Amino acid sequence: TFRRSGIGHETLVKRKAEEELENLRRKVHMKKQAEEKAADQFRMRFKSKQEELKLEGDLRRSQRACQQLDTQKDIEVPREPWYWTVPEKEEQEEEEEEEEKEKEEDECGSDDLSVVEKLQILTSYLREKHRYCIWCGTAYEDEEDLSSNCPGPTSADHD
Repeated sequence: TFRRSGIGHETLVKRKAEEELENLRRKVHMKKQAEEKAADQFRMRFKSKQEELKLEGDLRRSQRACQQLDTQKDIEVPREPWYWTVPEKEEQEEEEEEEEKEKEEDECGSDDLSVVEKLQILTSYLREKHRYCIWCGTAYEDEEDLSSNCPGPTSADHD
C-alpha cells in the first residue's frame, strides 16, 4: 500500500531518527564514561590498599629490626611500646586493653599516629640510634658511612 504524507513529512521523520540516534550515542558515551570512572576509582582504591599494605609491612620490619638491635645493645624496654613487635597472643590482649583505654583516654597515645608517621619516627630512631636502614638492610659504621652509602630515609629513596 502506498502511504500519503504531506510536504516535509519525510524531513520530519528523518530529523526524529537523527535525534534518536544522537540521544542513543550520548547515552552510550555517558555509560562508557561512567564505566571508565568506576574502573579508575577501583584502580585508585587497589593502589592505595597496596601502598597501605606495603607501609604496614615496612613498619613491622622496622619494629623487628628495632627490637633486635635494641636487645643487642641491652635495651630491655623500647622507647615507645609500638617500637617493637607484639607477639600474637599478647596482641589480642593488648587490643582489648587498648579498647578499654580508648574509652578512658581523651586523645593521647600512639594510636593518634598513622602508619606513615610511626614508620618515619621509627626510621629516624633506627638511623640515629643504630645507624641502620631497613631498605638497605645494613647497619652502617657511623653517620658518614650511612649518609654516603644509603640513598635516604624513605622507601622511595631506594627505588
